[in-house]
Amino acid sequence: MSTTNVLAFRRSGFTLLRFKGIPVTLGYTWLLLAAVVVIVYAPIVQRSVPGLSVGAALVVAALFALTLLVSVFLHELGHALVSLRAGIGVRRINLDALGGFTEMDREAPRPGTAAAIALAGPAVSAALGGIGLAGLFITVPGSLSWQLSFQVCVANLLVAVYNLLPGLPLDGGKALQAGIWAATGDRWTGYRVAGWAGRVVALATLAAGLWLFTARWFSGFGLILLVFVAFELWRGASSAIRAARMGPRVKALDAAALARPVALVPAAATLGEALATAAGREVVAVDGRPVGVLDRAAADAVPADQVGAMPLAGLLRSATSIPGIEADLKGQALVDAIGRTGAERFFVVDEGRLTGLLYTADVVKALR
Repeated sequence: MSTTNVLAFRRSGFTLLRFKGIPVTLGYTWLLLAAVVVIVYAPIVQRSVPGLSVGAALVVAALFALTLLVSVFLHELGHALVSLRAGIGVRRINLDALGGFTEMDREAPRPGTAAAIALAGPAVSAALGGIGLAGLFITVPGSLSWQLSFQVCVANLLVAVYNLLPGLPLDGGKALQAGIWAATGDRWTGYRVAGWAGRVVALATLAAGLWLFTARWFSGFGLILLVFVAFELWRGASSAIRAARMGPRVKALDAAALARPVALVPAAATLGEALATAAGREVVAVDGRPVGVLDRAAADAVPADQVGAMPLAGLLRSATSIPGIEADLKGQALVDAIGRTGAERFFVVDEGRLTGLLYTADVVKALR
């Protein structure tokens, strides 16, 4: 399965809510997980709490599934809030059967910021686990309130501990990557080391699942779920290793060098006049300021005998949604600038002058 397909799989679902404008998506796979949790956990609850009816046990099991969901959401919210505080936008929070992930619009600019964002999630989970642990001491063992405290404690402490394992894409791996980046001054070395560590964690997760299944501590469903977790870890670790190999190409990125040259023509010009002035360059129509960029496909569709008289205005794509970037942007700073907006193209400006048009597709091509 390709990376694109995996991301599409993990993003499939519906928007549960919006927090500070950030869509929180609930994956369809979580609904399946919740159903299995209720079916498996309800009999355990009924055995643990004497006199509890089947219906009440199902409700408690459903609360456990909901506790897992809320725990993962708060974990991811920890990442999101620290990211926003650092000035890094958050595109979405996704919750599914494999846990969750927070999608940010760009990389952290400094190792300390990257580590803070990574460790915020486990810190939230550990705090919630501590609240559940405190509940165990103030409730009667075996009671319903004790069961709920146990759920909060175990769910969150497991999430905190596992996520702190030092391998990408886990939070501990992100912290490791940030630490190596701080020590070496090279974020790409951090990706490479933490990526290989992530592969080790993935294999260890798979081995642990097989051992637990063989020892009859895990059901077949638990093993399947852990296999998916190991696969996701391996995929994320492999992506980090590929990113490390891309490092030299990212460093070589240069907005001025990648920008396509432009010809500035009056908005009132004809297509023939614009093409003659452009001489193969991108055409930007101006009327005191840029008002549009010539749509080449539309221009090519104009019959040859009409090119000379065809008004340019009807063949333009509006320039209002095209952001500007400085011509001296290079390397990761250029990647971050593109990531912040998600735009397909940018006006390249050199000391206040429009000098080029940079396409995101050209930047992606340079990275391959």
